[in-house]
Amino acid sequence: MFSRPDCSDDVRITRITYVEVTGQSPKMIGKNAVKDDHGTTNRERLVRVFTNSGHEGFGVTRATAAEVEQECTKALVANPVSLIDLQQGITLRGIEHALWDLIGKVAEKPVYALLGASCRETIDAYDGGLYFCDLVYPELGLARVEQEAAESVAQGHMAIKMKIGRGHKWMPPEEGFQRDVEAIKIVRQTIGPDIRLMVDGNNGFDEAGAERLLEVVADQDIYWAEEMFPETIEDYTKFRAFLKRHGLKTLIADGETLAEPSPLYPFIEQHLIDVVQLDTTQIGLSAWWRLAAFSQTHNCLCAPHTWGSRFAVYATAHLGKVIPSFLYDEVPAYDPDAYRPTGFTFKDGTYTLSDMPGWGLELDEQVYQSKYAPVERQWQAV
Repeated sequence: MFSRPDCSDDVRITRITYVEVTGQSPKMIGKNAVKDDHGTTNRERLVRVFTNSGHEGFGVTRATAAEVEQECTKALVANPVSLIDLQQGITLRGIEHALWDLIGKVAEKPVYALLGASCRETIDAYDGGLYFCDLVYPELGLARVEQEAAESVAQGHMAIKMKIGRGHKWMPPEEGFQRDVEAIKIVRQTIGPDIRLMVDGNNGFDEAGAERLLEVVADQDIYWAEEMFPETIEDYTKFRAFLKRHGLKTLIADGETLAEPSPLYPFIEQHLIDVVQLDTTQIGLSAWWRLAAFSQTHNCLCAPHTWGSRFAVYATAHLGKVIPSFLYDEVPAYDPDAYRPTGFTFKDGTYTLSDMPGWGLELDEQVYQSKYAPVERQWQAV
């Protein structure tokens, strides 16, 4: 399943660093069905891996500093290519993404070329940043929803995902339901018929409520319904039957909250979901590559969750290059100051990757040294 590229045996890992970096959103990210306002900033944990050959790789991790420190005992003085397991990929989860970048640079290949042959030139992406902005700006109400949808189109997006489920926590249930319906209709009217529209309930509905919503907005051409209610085989069987009974082509998407893929396997095997969405930074590139192979055997599409990590967008684009059943990359609002997507271009709702080795990302060393280096953790080979 995995392979090891050629690499000089003399290349050894000598130092590993770890620090949190900041991302900034140009707009206030509001509530979803279950979480309060997300704010205008976020944090990512960035790992850098250095070698005696002068090569360096970096990536984002969900691991704590203590967890990364434990992995250093295996990684320091190791040849980076030797850390690829032929069946599992890279199993050092805390530093996995930094290692993929490093190995790509040592091998002089983009990360996707380490996984397999490219199966598409561009990677379709969607804007995932349309939250409950009407609640952030109550004086504007749904006019703010209309404004943000129009801004997304102006930025070149050809697909948009909007949050729903206002009545779960933030508004009286019926009032919230009606606001969801109105918001969906306004967004569809704003973006027109040619841009795909997805809805994300963040488990803010029960199965009957999800049926009710999809029936009311059946004429709005909803491309997928994501995480509408907590997943059970019984409820997903009912929901699938409802969509079929009403002739709705809306896809069922789920999986972003899972820490590992196995709980979703029965849903994939029984064709109860259409789009698998586990988070790229949560499970890692290697696990996603294995999950994609499993999903493809059951005709299930792949659209990894990336919200909260701009790095995950770029890592997911590499997956998109080599996964035949890949559907969409998700674009969050937050943009970090520590690195730049040198090897990426975005146009007309798609990303194009260059052949730049590794991820195609470049650290802003001036920002890093002035802002992050003074507070980073580091471990060195003895």
